Amino acid sequence: MRTKIIIAIMVILALNAAAAYFFFFNAASTPAEDAQAATALAAEPEPEPIVPTTIQVTQDMRGYENSAFRFGLLYPKTLSVREYKERDGALSVIFEDPADGKGLQIYVTPYSDTQITKERFQLDVSSGVMKEPTDIMVGGVRGTMFLSTHSLMGETREVWFINNGFLYEVVTYKALDAWLASIMQTWKFL
Repeated sequence: MRTKIIIAIMVILALNAAAAYFFFFNAASTPAEDAQAATALAAEPEPEPIVPTTIQVTQDMRGYENSAFRFGLLYPKTLSVREYKERDGALSVIFEDPADGKGLQIYVTPYSDTQITKERFQLDVSSGVMKEPTDIMVGGVRGTMFLSTHSLMGETREVWFINNGFLYEVVTYKALDAWLASIMQTWKFL
């Protein structure tokens, strides 16, 4: 009998929560706004992932290269790789271990400036946080390594650098700092 009462209370609470959601969130927009939002979402479909061809380099490492964006690196063979074409000729490459979610993202975009501007940083890092910036070398090119925050990821380790008309932004979780450093040591420009 007690179980039936608990289930009934849970059902009532769920129905009340659903009613509150529809009352508060759906009443906030007009049908015209809903139509605009639906049109905007339909106009920007999620990019389709591309699974690039990679090569086995050692027993534990694979090699990734992208001639269009002029770079390559070695990565642990446990990671899967997906590329996404982004707006304005940019590319995102996601390296992720399907078993534990360990991974990194590389965002590459055409970039004509010789330095990363404050406006560019604000555009790509919505939190605006850059802690402990450190000059480093990546593939023979000067870059900046720093800590930041991301709304979904929490604290991040980032490495940004410019070469041959491209801005490269590499991001992972702060806890994977040493792991990222070992991968970045294999970076090469093509």
